[in-house]
Amino acid sequence: MERHYSTIEGTSKGYKVLVILLGVMVGIFIISFLVAYLKGQQVWGVNNIIPWGQLITFYIFFIGLSAGAIIISSLSYVFKKEIYEPIGRMAVFMGILLMVGAMFFVMVDLGRPEKAWRLFMYFYLNNMTSLFAINSIFYTGYITLMLVYLWLIFEGKKRLATIIGTIDVLWAVAVHMGTGAIFGLIGNREIYFSPIKPFEFLTAALTSGTSLIILTAVVTFKLTRRTLSDELIFSLGRLLTGIIIILLVMVFTDKLTHLYFPNREATVYLFTGNYWWIFWIFQIGMGIVLPLILLIHPKTKKTLRGVVMAAASVVLGVFGERAALVIPGTAHPQPFFPGQIEGPWGEPGIFPITLWETLLSLSIVSIVVLLFVLGLRYLEILPARAEEASSATPGAAAQA
Repeated sequence: MERHYSTIEGTSKGYKVLVILLGVMVGIFIISFLVAYLKGQQVWGVNNIIPWGQLITFYIFFIGLSAGAIIISSLSYVFKKEIYEPIGRMAVFMGILLMVGAMFFVMVDLGRPEKAWRLFMYFYLNNMTSLFAINSIFYTGYITLMLVYLWLIFEGKKRLATIIGTIDVLWAVAVHMGTGAIFGLIGNREIYFSPIKPFEFLTAALTSGTSLIILTAVVTFKLTRRTLSDELIFSLGRLLTGIIIILLVMVFTDKLTHLYFPNREATVYLFTGNYWWIFWIFQIGMGIVLPLILLIHPKTKKTLRGVVMAAASVVLGVFGERAALVIPGTAHPQPFFPGQIEGPWGEPGIFPITLWETLLSLSIVSIVVLLFVLGLRYLEILPARAEEASSATPGAAAQA
């Protein structure tokens, strides 16, 4: 059966208020960016000891969300699972927007984003032995593939969409494993260095991407009064359960390996230091333990509320996983001269939460959300409502 898609009218009061609020956040983005641009990055929480903060945490978090969303879209367009078709277009669109958001974060973090063009001068101004330079190729190709993928879906060219979608999924895997390799191959940072870090990154991306799709689908379909099958959400919940278990095995193996070696001080710092709560409460508690309980327990795994709560917990937990890597990973002093000097002044770094960096981070998130709600207004991303489909008028607008 052919499925029809439609836009939303966007004439409701709630929609207009949401767009206005998100527009205000765009204004806040401009102000907070100008403050940092004119005064310098000292207005953020970063310093010489902890050079990466909220922006880089969101950057790797959004890349993971994007990769996860694209891989979920493949269930419909590559693997031809009809049950996932209602969320297929939305997943691809989200993948594009989340990657654009990730690029916003990293370019703003550069301090001088007007020089970002240098990242794309391959083999000329770039050191192509650097993973950062290699990943810039991955990112460019990834965004291009996603745009072509979505265009083919809109045009109804299913065979070509399947081919490009397959390439895009493989590229998404390479993109996020490449991002994981940026951290995993830093040998002088104990918390970072790990040969399985790229695989752990990819698995965390799948958990967070799947969870965000669940949350977005439930909220969007409800607010636009469209029908969403509970079985679709339960199916994604079962898939999420399996991926979380794989992630748990990877995290356990990684940390156990680090604890086995005599040089384990940084890992102990991750567990018991100033930022222990990021690892134990967010990464382990909210990212793994709580959602597993909700998705396995007989009373919650078969309820929409239970799956949605598990998904929300995973999204927050994986953000904590990224933060546990970025902040404690650089806060622990490096053994420059063991027994004599360890890092700057030999003390762990402290990362303060500052107003301007927080506003900048939240405003970039708001830009992505704004693009999404505008996309619902002008692009046929969502399945048509029941009355629209029955009248066989594809492309008809729906009241939101």
